[in-house]
Amino acid sequence: MSVKFTLRGRTFDLRKEDIVSVARGMSPGRIQKYSVVLNGKSFPIRQIVAAATTVPAIEITSQDAYRILQKFGFDISIAD
Repeated sequence: MSVKFTLRGRTFDLRKEDIVSVARGMSPGRIQKYSVVLNGKSFPIRQIVAAATTVPAIEITSQDAYRILQKFGFDISIAD
């Protein structure tokens, strides 16, 4: 099942598997507040959405990333 969403005026149509596969081989960046676990590693949510969409992370808000990842059914954690 794919999910269609718009980010910064661009429309994307991705599958959950696309999000998971983009994280393979990536090193997690610094988690500021929100994270998602993919392939056994915790990643900042903005980093994952940026990698999956090729939209620069600086252009993605945490709110955007949170909303997008929730649509795919990912569990998002809040850092202590």
